Amino acid sequence: MEAGAEGAEGANGAEGAEGAERAPQLGSSTPHWASDCTTCQDIWKLFSDPKSAHAVNLGSFQEALSTSCPNHKPLVQAFYDYVTDSEEEADTETLDVGLTRDAEDRSVRFDQSVADLGLFWHLLSVKDAAVESHPGTGRILDPDWANLGMVKQWKRDCLTLHGHLCDNPMKIWNTRPAWLIDVRQRCLVPGQVPENYVALSYVYGSHRGSHIDAGMLARLQQPLALDSPGIAQLLPPIVQHAMYLTYVIGEIYLWVDALCIPHHDPEATKEQLGMMGAIYANAVVAIVAADGDASDGLQGLQGASASRNNTRQRIIPFGDEQIVVRNSGTFFMSRDLPYYDRGWTYQENSMCARQIFLNGRELHWGCSCGFWDEELVPGAEVDMHIDHHRIKTILAGFPDLSSLGHIIEGYNKRTLRYGEDALPGITGLLSVLSRSFAGGFLYGLPVLFFDRALGWRPDWGKLTLTVVLHQTGLQRIVYRHQVCPPGPGSAGKILADRRNHPYHRMVYGPITQTPPSERRRIRSTWFENRQGYKDFTKPLPSGWTRHDAPTRNSTHNDPFLYPDGCDQYIFKHDAMPAEPHPDGDEDRAWHYPFPVAEIQESALPCMPEQTAYLKDEEVGSLHLHNKDSWTRFPTLATRNGVGLPVDLVAIYKSRKISGTWDTQEMRYGLPLKRRDVYCVLWIEWIEGVAYRLASGHVEAEAWDGLEHESVSLVLG
Repeated sequence: MEAGAEGAEGANGAEGAEGAERAPQLGSSTPHWASDCTTCQDIWKLFSDPKSAHAVNLGSFQEALSTSCPNHKPLVQAFYDYVTDSEEEADTETLDVGLTRDAEDRSVRFDQSVADLGLFWHLLSVKDAAVESHPGTGRILDPDWANLGMVKQWKRDCLTLHGHLCDNPMKIWNTRPAWLIDVRQRCLVPGQVPENYVALSYVYGSHRGSHIDAGMLARLQQPLALDSPGIAQLLPPIVQHAMYLTYVIGEIYLWVDALCIPHHDPEATKEQLGMMGAIYANAVVAIVAADGDASDGLQGLQGASASRNNTRQRIIPFGDEQIVVRNSGTFFMSRDLPYYDRGWTYQENSMCARQIFLNGRELHWGCSCGFWDEELVPGAEVDMHIDHHRIKTILAGFPDLSSLGHIIEGYNKRTLRYGEDALPGITGLLSVLSRSFAGGFLYGLPVLFFDRALGWRPDWGKLTLTVVLHQTGLQRIVYRHQVCPPGPGSAGKILADRRNHPYHRMVYGPITQTPPSERRRIRSTWFENRQGYKDFTKPLPSGWTRHDAPTRNSTHNDPFLYPDGCDQYIFKHDAMPAEPHPDGDEDRAWHYPFPVAEIQESALPCMPEQTAYLKDEEVGSLHLHNKDSWTRFPTLATRNGVGLPVDLVAIYKSRKISGTWDTQEMRYGLPLKRRDVYCVLWIEWIEGVAYRLASGHVEAEAWDGLEHESVSLVLG
């Protein structure tokens, strides 16, 4: 093991070792080979001058390819071939094919159209170490072996330069796994060791592993157990490869779910699954195996695995220089890889403070402060801050349903092999977010806003919801694709608290009760306390400042919209993160103040027991979840005046405040309009249990004109 690790760095680590040049100096002198071509000079200036703001317009492809210059013509020809060979519809008639400087990642962008964009390349000039002050920032990759020395350098730089910004950005309580792999002794050890550990995030693929019972667990604790033939043949290659990479980067302990979760103990397994978010967050770094699955392993680790066979890098001559086409950057990371479609990997990616990606057969580093790529020379990396502002809003103590909805939407886009994994696959992340949502989450629904969240619905046009019946002694429904409501179709901009929608405000009020019984009572305490928040005669809670309410929206110049009684003031909190768009400062404003949780590392999660049934009172209208539900309704041609009888249950009442559309001014104006509606559920009864099929709304005036029946039901 020792020899293999040293050999890997010796063979691959020259550019990443401590002695490597760390900060290439940039120059802009014209190379001799470009002296006779102004186009070459202009293109070279883009590569050599980081402050260059000009664009090089080559005209049409026909004009650009008609050049007699032997230096830049190969570059144009290569891009033309890429455009015409692309599966996308290629437009080769554009008149402004050209290049511009991308200031963010120090590359040069080659665009199909400078004005209208279209297909593009990000280009890097290759660093020539033999030329003093050469401005190149790219490097030609070894097609077989990853540069492990560079990974070690990234880890050192992040730990040294970023400090607390990347140490614990999720403000996670200290958590230790039940078991860890000791990569030196090649066996399992109890997780309560004081040193750092690395976590592995990967896709199982076809590998199912073997059941680890109590006897196997005892064997795995013997030194060199993971090298014994009887055990080694049961392990997928990715475990051995991850152990090797862990050792190379200077760490001793590795966490892999297949070995480190005691699956023979149901209670311990349940506990560890609930802690998975915190386990990943507490790891010093996570290894993300995005290129393949457990059987593929981590390719390109010299001395441990097969060649990565990386022939993707395009190398194009430009005079005496070499240009490479960038394959990396956060924009390219998730393309066509099953890893980014897997449900379990969503919370793993969300929780990790630092990550080593093996993605696109190249190495990458991601952390809270930057994203670095193997194809860049050391010192040329740009710390591009990765802003997870929605998670930051919640971790700042704000129970913001809009942010929660967008986070959960990302999970709902993923797939799961087993429907019953839907809730466990995000429980770790929900546990972290629960510190800002008093009462936690019940099957993905925030208890703090339970009445409101119960009316979740999918986005229009996404009728892909499937239902999986899972038998666990009690029958329960698991939603495989959109299990954890709400998504942005139902939750985006839903609270009247924040001023983050220019055209309307929604105000909600519960109309249901959960009576005391042998089952747990659920209380939406936000709505119970809301009137107290609106008492503006009280002293402001800590951190809040009061400001005069504007008369109009500053961006759209529409009327200021407000809930009843909230027309005089807006409120801002010093901990509220600004959102990254022009209305960000306005979006930091709320219509009334409330106590904001102070989330520290010592703040523990608050998650209720995930009981199989909820008891509630409701009443009902419709937003279908899938095409099966749609086909149950008769079409106009077959209806004959008869529709589909449905049972509807109303669960809350809401008021929408909006401006009046001025057709002459083409904008919203006064007077303000108020519209009351009831949110309803379409339910279906099965053996005395009511199962939700869809949600919707009914105009309050129409609903109030009906004869109502109060109903106490068990919602499955």
